[in-house]
Amino acid sequence: MNRMPAAVRPYTPADEAAVLDLLHLSLGDGRAFQRDHAFWQWKHFHNPFGASLLMVAADAGIVGLRAFLRWEFRTDTRVLTAVRAVDTATHPEHRRSGIFSHLTRITVDRARGEGVDLIFNTPNQYSLPGYLKLGWTHVGRPGLLIRPLRPPWRLGAFRRDRDALPSLADEHGALSVVALLAEASALERLLADNERLCRGRLRTRRSAAFLRWRYTEIPSLRYYACWTGPVPSRAVAIFRPNLRRGWREIMLADLLLAEPDPRPVRVLMRRLAALGAADYAVAHAPWGSGHWRSLVGAGFLPVPRLGPHFTVCPLSAAAGAEAPTRLPRWHLSLGDLEIF
Repeated sequence: MNRMPAAVRPYTPADEAAVLDLLHLSLGDGRAFQRDHAFWQWKHFHNPFGASLLMVAADAGIVGLRAFLRWEFRTDTRVLTAVRAVDTATHPEHRRSGIFSHLTRITVDRARGEGVDLIFNTPNQYSLPGYLKLGWTHVGRPGLLIRPLRPPWRLGAFRRDRDALPSLADEHGALSVVALLAEASALERLLADNERLCRGRLRTRRSAAFLRWRYTEIPSLRYYACWTGPVPSRAVAIFRPNLRRGWREIMLADLLLAEPDPRPVRVLMRRLAALGAADYAVAHAPWGSGHWRSLVGAGFLPVPRLGPHFTVCPLSAAAGAEAPTRLPRWHLSLGDLEIF
Protein backbone atom coordinates (compact mmCIF):
# COMPACT_ATOMS: atom_id res chain seq x y z
CA MET A 1 0.00 0.00 0.00
CA ASN A 2 1.32 3.44 -0.91
CA ARG A 3 1.83 5.87 1.93
CA MET A 4 0.11 9.22 1.93
CA PRO A 5 2.60 12.04 1.28
CA ALA A 6 4.05 13.39 4.51
CA ALA A 7 3.22 16.94 5.55
CA VAL A 8 5.56 19.44 3.90
CA ARG A 9 6.58 22.61 5.74
CA PRO A 10 9.47 25.10 5.87
CA TYR A 11 12.57 24.09 7.78
CA THR A 12 13.08 25.63 11.23
CA PRO A 13 16.31 25.81 13.30
CA ALA A 14 14.84 23.22 15.67
CA ASP A 15 14.94 20.70 12.79
CA GLU A 16 18.73 20.79 12.38
CA ALA A 17 19.66 17.72 14.44
CA ALA A 18 16.95 15.58 12.83
CA VAL A 19 17.88 16.83 9.35
CA LEU A 20 21.57 16.03 9.88
CA ASP A 21 20.62 12.55 11.10
CA LEU A 22 18.51 12.09 7.97
CA LEU A 23 21.34 13.27 5.71
CA HIS A 24 23.77 10.83 7.33
CA LEU A 25 21.25 7.98 7.06
CA SER A 26 20.35 8.75 3.46
CA LEU A 27 23.58 10.10 1.97
CA GLY A 28 26.42 9.59 4.45
CA ASP A 29 29.30 12.05 4.46
CA GLY A 30 30.61 13.52 1.24
CA ARG A 31 33.73 12.05 -0.30
CA ALA A 32 35.78 15.01 0.93
CA PHE A 33 33.61 16.72 3.55
CA GLN A 34 31.55 16.00 6.66
CA ARG A 35 27.83 16.74 6.92
CA ASP A 36 28.00 18.26 10.39
CA HIS A 37 26.68 21.39 12.12
CA ALA A 38 29.51 23.61 10.88
CA PHE A 39 29.14 22.50 7.26
CA TRP A 40 25.34 22.82 7.37
CA GLN A 41 25.49 26.35 8.78
CA TRP A 42 28.21 27.46 6.36
CA LYS A 43 26.45 26.06 3.32
CA HIS A 44 22.90 27.11 3.98
CA PHE A 45 23.06 30.20 6.20
CA HIS A 46 26.38 32.00 5.60
CA ASN A 47 26.09 32.13 1.80
CA PRO A 48 26.48 35.74 0.51
CA PHE A 49 23.67 35.06 -1.98
CA GLY A 50 21.30 34.44 0.94
CA ALA A 51 20.02 31.67 3.18
CA SER A 52 18.91 28.50 1.40
CA LEU A 53 15.30 27.66 0.67
CA LEU A 54 14.75 24.60 2.88
CA MET A 55 11.63 22.43 3.07
CA VAL A 56 11.08 19.26 5.07
CA ALA A 57 8.58 16.42 4.99
CA ALA A 58 7.45 15.41 8.47
CA ASP A 59 5.65 12.27 9.57
CA ALA A 60 6.50 10.94 13.03
CA GLY A 61 9.80 12.76 12.46
CA ILE A 62 11.68 14.37 9.58
CA VAL A 63 11.46 11.90 6.69
CA GLY A 64 12.36 14.14 3.75
CA LEU A 65 14.49 17.19 2.93
CA ARG A 66 14.62 19.42 -0.12
CA ALA A 67 17.31 22.14 -0.09
CA PHE A 68 17.76 24.87 -2.69
CA LEU A 69 21.08 26.72 -2.31
CA ARG A 70 20.91 30.39 -3.31
CA TRP A 71 23.01 31.45 -6.29
CA GLU A 72 23.26 34.36 -8.72
CA PHE A 73 24.22 34.41 -12.38
CA ARG A 74 25.16 37.40 -14.49
CA THR A 75 24.00 38.02 -18.02
CA ASP A 76 25.27 40.94 -20.07
CA THR A 77 22.31 43.04 -18.93
CA ARG A 78 21.13 41.79 -15.55
CA VAL A 79 21.56 39.41 -12.63
CA LEU A 80 19.44 36.26 -12.53
CA THR A 81 18.51 34.94 -9.10
CA ALA A 82 18.96 31.20 -8.99
CA VAL A 83 18.91 28.23 -6.67
CA ARG A 84 20.88 25.02 -6.86
CA ALA A 85 19.02 21.83 -5.96
CA VAL A 86 21.19 20.14 -3.31
CA ASP A 87 20.91 17.88 -0.24
CA THR A 88 17.92 15.83 -1.31
CA ALA A 89 17.20 13.15 1.27
CA THR A 90 14.37 10.69 1.93
CA HIS A 91 14.26 8.31 4.89
CA PRO A 92 14.86 4.73 3.65
CA GLU A 93 11.54 3.56 5.10
CA HIS A 94 9.67 6.22 3.11
CA ARG A 95 11.28 5.78 -0.30
CA ARG A 96 9.03 5.14 -3.29
CA SER A 97 6.21 6.91 -1.47
CA GLY A 98 6.30 10.06 -3.60
CA ILE A 99 8.12 12.21 -1.04
CA PHE A 100 10.88 13.28 -3.46
CA SER A 101 8.53 14.52 -6.17
CA HIS A 102 6.02 15.97 -3.67
CA LEU A 103 8.74 17.90 -1.81
CA THR A 104 10.36 19.07 -5.01
CA ARG A 105 7.15 20.37 -6.58
CA ILE A 106 6.23 22.32 -3.46
CA THR A 107 9.74 23.77 -3.12
CA VAL A 108 9.80 24.74 -6.80
CA ASP A 109 6.45 26.53 -6.38
CA ARG A 110 7.83 28.35 -3.36
CA ALA A 111 10.94 29.40 -5.30
CA ARG A 112 8.80 30.64 -8.18
CA GLY A 113 6.65 32.60 -5.73
CA GLU A 114 9.78 34.27 -4.34
CA GLY A 115 10.79 35.43 -7.81
CA VAL A 116 13.62 32.96 -8.40
CA ASP A 117 14.54 32.94 -12.09
CA LEU A 118 16.27 29.59 -12.48
CA ILE A 119 16.99 26.25 -10.80
CA PHE A 120 20.10 24.28 -11.68
CA ASN A 121 21.92 21.23 -10.39
CA THR A 122 24.37 18.45 -11.23
CA PRO A 123 22.52 15.17 -10.58
CA ASN A 124 24.21 11.81 -10.86
CA GLN A 125 23.12 9.19 -13.37
CA TYR A 126 20.68 7.66 -10.88
CA SER A 127 18.82 10.83 -9.88
CA LEU A 128 18.85 12.41 -13.35
CA PRO A 129 15.74 10.56 -14.64
CA GLY A 130 13.71 11.79 -11.65
CA TYR A 131 14.57 15.40 -12.41
CA LEU A 132 13.73 14.99 -16.08
CA LYS A 133 10.29 13.64 -15.12
CA LEU A 134 9.75 16.78 -13.03
CA GLY A 135 10.46 19.07 -15.97
CA TRP A 136 14.18 19.76 -15.66
CA THR A 137 16.14 19.97 -18.93
CA HIS A 138 19.39 18.04 -19.36
CA VAL A 139 21.67 20.75 -20.75
CA GLY A 140 24.60 18.39 -21.27
CA ARG A 141 27.90 17.35 -19.74
CA PRO A 142 30.40 20.22 -19.56
CA GLY A 143 33.63 18.85 -20.96
CA LEU A 144 36.78 18.54 -18.89
CA LEU A 145 40.29 19.72 -19.68
CA ILE A 146 43.21 17.69 -18.30
CA ARG A 147 46.92 18.45 -18.13
CA PRO A 148 49.57 16.01 -16.84
CA LEU A 149 51.80 17.46 -14.12
CA ARG A 150 54.33 14.59 -14.23
CA PRO A 151 56.13 13.07 -17.21
CA PRO A 152 54.12 10.09 -18.53
CA TRP A 153 56.84 7.59 -17.61
CA ARG A 154 56.62 8.62 -13.94
CA LEU A 155 52.86 8.40 -13.52
CA GLY A 156 52.48 4.65 -12.97
CA ALA A 157 55.21 4.45 -10.35
CA PHE A 158 53.44 6.95 -8.14
CA ARG A 159 49.92 5.57 -8.41
CA ARG A 160 50.02 2.52 -6.14
CA ASP A 161 49.08 2.45 -2.45
CA ARG A 162 47.43 5.84 -2.30
CA ASP A 163 44.69 6.25 0.24
CA ALA A 164 45.15 9.88 1.32
CA LEU A 165 44.69 13.23 -0.36
CA PRO A 166 47.83 14.96 -1.56
CA SER A 167 48.80 17.64 0.93
CA LEU A 168 50.63 20.92 0.61
CA ALA A 169 53.01 21.58 3.48
CA ASP A 170 52.83 24.65 5.70
CA GLU A 171 55.78 26.24 3.95
CA HIS A 172 53.46 26.88 1.01
CA GLY A 173 51.47 29.41 3.05
CA ALA A 174 51.73 31.84 0.14
CA LEU A 175 49.20 29.59 -1.60
CA SER A 176 46.48 30.61 0.85
CA VAL A 177 43.22 31.95 -0.58
CA VAL A 178 43.26 34.32 2.41
CA ALA A 179 46.50 35.79 1.03
CA LEU A 180 44.76 36.27 -2.31
CA LEU A 181 41.86 38.10 -0.68
CA ALA A 182 44.31 40.36 1.14
CA GLU A 183 45.35 41.75 -2.26
CA ALA A 184 41.98 43.46 -2.41
CA SER A 185 42.64 46.15 -5.03
CA ALA A 186 44.41 43.86 -7.49
CA LEU A 187 41.79 41.16 -7.01
CA GLU A 188 38.96 43.62 -7.63
CA ARG A 189 40.53 44.66 -10.94
CA LEU A 190 41.16 41.05 -11.94
CA LEU A 191 37.56 40.08 -11.17
CA ALA A 192 36.37 42.93 -13.41
CA ASP A 193 38.71 41.84 -16.22
CA ASN A 194 37.64 38.22 -15.84
CA GLU A 195 34.00 39.28 -15.95
CA ARG A 196 34.58 40.97 -19.32
CA LEU A 197 36.10 37.75 -20.68
CA CYS A 198 32.91 35.89 -19.74
CA ARG A 199 30.54 38.26 -21.51
CA GLY A 200 27.99 36.68 -23.82
CA ARG A 201 27.40 33.73 -21.48
CA LEU A 202 25.72 33.01 -18.16
CA ARG A 203 28.26 33.06 -15.34
CA THR A 204 28.35 33.12 -11.54
CA ARG A 205 28.38 36.61 -10.01
CA ARG A 206 31.83 36.42 -8.48
CA SER A 207 33.03 38.85 -5.83
CA ALA A 208 35.57 38.88 -3.03
CA ALA A 209 32.74 38.03 -0.62
CA PHE A 210 31.76 35.03 -2.73
CA LEU A 211 35.36 33.78 -2.97
CA ARG A 212 35.80 34.17 0.79
CA TRP A 213 32.67 32.14 1.55
CA ARG A 214 33.22 29.53 -1.12
CA TYR A 215 36.93 28.89 -0.69
CA THR A 216 38.09 30.00 2.79
CA GLU A 217 35.14 29.58 5.15
CA ILE A 218 34.08 26.11 4.01
CA PRO A 219 34.63 23.48 6.73
CA SER A 220 36.29 20.14 5.94
CA LEU A 221 37.72 21.20 2.56
CA ARG A 222 40.83 23.27 1.92
CA TYR A 223 41.41 25.27 -1.22
CA TYR A 224 44.59 27.03 -2.31
CA ALA A 225 45.43 29.86 -4.69
CA CYS A 226 48.42 30.80 -6.80
CA TRP A 227 49.02 33.66 -9.17
CA THR A 228 51.65 35.13 -11.44
CA GLY A 229 53.75 38.08 -10.34
CA PRO A 230 53.88 39.84 -6.97
CA VAL A 231 50.15 40.68 -7.06
CA PRO A 232 47.20 38.83 -8.65
CA SER A 233 46.88 41.02 -11.72
CA ARG A 234 47.11 38.62 -14.71
CA ALA A 235 46.03 35.12 -13.70
CA VAL A 236 44.86 33.34 -10.55
CA ALA A 237 44.15 29.65 -10.05
CA ILE A 238 42.05 28.56 -7.08
CA PHE A 239 42.44 24.83 -6.65
CA ARG A 240 41.95 21.83 -4.41
CA PRO A 241 44.00 18.62 -4.15
CA ASN A 242 41.93 15.49 -4.70
CA LEU A 243 42.37 11.74 -4.93
CA ARG A 244 40.54 10.01 -7.78
CA ARG A 245 40.89 6.25 -8.29
CA GLY A 246 44.44 6.28 -7.01
CA TRP A 247 45.50 9.29 -9.07
CA ARG A 248 46.47 12.53 -7.36
CA GLU A 249 44.55 15.39 -8.89
CA ILE A 250 44.62 19.18 -8.73
CA MET A 251 41.09 20.42 -9.41
CA LEU A 252 41.09 23.98 -10.75
CA ALA A 253 37.97 25.30 -9.09
CA ASP A 254 38.31 28.79 -10.57
CA LEU A 255 40.64 30.38 -13.09
CA LEU A 256 40.59 34.18 -13.14
CA LEU A 257 42.20 35.84 -16.16
CA ALA A 258 42.86 39.44 -17.15
CA GLU A 259 43.03 38.47 -20.83
CA PRO A 260 42.94 35.33 -22.98
CA ASP A 261 46.63 34.46 -22.81
CA PRO A 262 48.11 31.00 -22.23
CA ARG A 263 51.46 32.34 -21.01
CA PRO A 264 50.47 33.15 -17.41
CA VAL A 265 48.52 29.88 -17.26
CA ARG A 266 51.70 28.01 -18.24
CA VAL A 267 53.49 29.77 -15.37
CA LEU A 268 50.75 28.66 -12.96
CA MET A 269 50.95 25.07 -14.18
CA ARG A 270 54.72 24.97 -13.80
CA ARG A 271 54.30 26.19 -10.24
CA LEU A 272 51.68 23.54 -9.49
CA ALA A 273 53.85 20.84 -11.05
CA ALA A 274 56.80 21.97 -8.91
CA LEU A 275 54.79 21.33 -5.75
CA GLY A 276 54.95 17.61 -6.55
CA ALA A 277 51.53 17.03 -5.02
CA ALA A 278 49.62 15.73 -8.03
CA ASP A 279 49.77 13.72 -11.23
CA TYR A 280 47.51 15.97 -13.27
CA ALA A 281 45.32 19.07 -13.19
CA VAL A 282 41.69 19.15 -14.30
CA ALA A 283 39.60 22.17 -15.26
CA HIS A 284 36.52 23.23 -17.16
CA ALA A 285 35.91 26.18 -19.45
CA PRO A 286 33.36 26.49 -22.26
CA TRP A 287 34.66 25.44 -25.65
CA GLY A 288 36.14 28.31 -27.63
CA SER A 289 36.10 30.82 -24.76
CA GLY A 290 39.14 32.88 -23.78
CA HIS A 291 39.59 30.67 -20.73
CA TRP A 292 39.39 27.52 -22.88
CA ARG A 293 41.96 28.84 -25.36
CA SER A 294 44.29 29.84 -22.53
CA LEU A 295 44.05 26.41 -20.92
CA VAL A 296 44.56 24.54 -24.20
CA GLY A 297 47.48 26.83 -25.03
CA ALA A 298 48.99 25.93 -21.65
CA GLY A 299 48.91 22.21 -22.38
CA PHE A 300 45.43 21.12 -21.30
CA LEU A 301 43.76 18.45 -23.42
CA PRO A 302 39.98 18.47 -23.99
CA VAL A 303 38.22 15.35 -22.71
CA PRO A 304 34.56 15.50 -23.79
CA ARG A 305 31.64 13.67 -22.20
CA LEU A 306 33.34 13.11 -18.84
CA GLY A 307 32.01 16.13 -16.98
CA PRO A 308 29.03 16.12 -14.61
CA HIS A 309 25.46 16.11 -15.82
CA PHE A 310 24.15 19.68 -15.83
CA THR A 311 20.41 20.36 -15.65
CA VAL A 312 18.31 23.51 -15.43
CA CYS A 313 14.69 24.45 -14.82
CA PRO A 314 13.91 28.04 -15.91
CA LEU A 315 11.17 29.64 -13.80
CA SER A 316 10.91 33.13 -15.30
CA ALA A 317 10.62 34.70 -18.73
CA ALA A 318 13.87 36.57 -18.05
CA ALA A 319 15.71 33.29 -17.54
CA GLY A 320 14.05 31.68 -20.55
CA ALA A 321 15.15 34.58 -22.75
CA GLU A 322 18.78 33.70 -21.99
CA ALA A 323 18.40 30.20 -23.54
CA PRO A 324 19.81 28.45 -20.44
CA THR A 325 18.99 24.99 -21.82
CA ARG A 326 21.84 25.34 -24.36
CA LEU A 327 25.25 24.41 -23.00
CA PRO A 328 27.17 27.00 -25.10
CA ARG A 329 25.27 29.73 -23.23
CA TRP A 330 27.10 28.90 -20.00
CA HIS A 331 30.50 29.94 -18.65
CA LEU A 332 30.93 27.67 -15.64
CA SER A 333 33.94 26.53 -13.63
CA LEU A 334 34.51 23.31 -11.72
CA GLY A 335 33.94 25.35 -8.56
CA ASP A 336 30.41 26.01 -9.82
CA LEU A 337 29.84 22.38 -10.77
CA GLU A 338 31.43 20.35 -7.98
CA ILE A 339 29.17 18.84 -5.35
CA PHE A 340 29.64 20.30 -1.89
